[in-house]
Amino acid sequence: MIQIIDNIYFHGEVGCCVYNRKYYPVHLRQGDLDGACAVYCVMMYLLILNVVTRRQLEDLYGKIRKKDSIKNLFKALFENKGLVRDGFDYSNLQSIINRHIGDYVIAKAQDDEQDLHTIDRIKECIDNGKPIMISAQFSGGAHAMLAVGYEFDDSGIFNIFCLDPGFDCPPTSYWNAVIALNQGSGK
Repeated sequence: MIQIIDNIYFHGEVGCCVYNRKYYPVHLRQGDLDGACAVYCVMMYLLILNVVTRRQLEDLYGKIRKKDSIKNLFKALFENKGLVRDGFDYSNLQSIINRHIGDYVIAKAQDDEQDLHTIDRIKECIDNGKPIMISAQFSGGAHAMLAVGYEFDDSGIFNIFCLDPGFDCPPTSYWNAVIALNQGSGK
């Protein structure tokens, strides 16, 4: 069976979307805005929670009205820290989010080494209607994605469905990346 967070919808013309008086796509592709993959995941997360709107993101510095906290967040991420070449450190991202929009959302880092139940944590977030930003690490770097669902059977979760800002999202799916668990070797 498949579990997807409640806050996203599927619309034939838009694909994976949120509803705010009309359907708006959730997925952001690196290059649509400024910044690193983690910043794109944060923006998709904030879209899903209706903290920011798609129109605000499409008009980062324009005339669309934004709360001061959102303006300051955009400035911190896109003007002061934009085009981060080697990725965005999660602890730095966490402090920016908590400083600027802590009233709406609190960022909390979860170290895989400290939390041996990472899959349980992902399941808990998705079951509670919240996506969770995850990182895939590889030699030479890491890549952030936003987990929005999972697939399970009687033996447990075997796929995690993600919105990956590194690639386009097909208009026929809620996700554009799948992390297949317990297939292959490594961490």
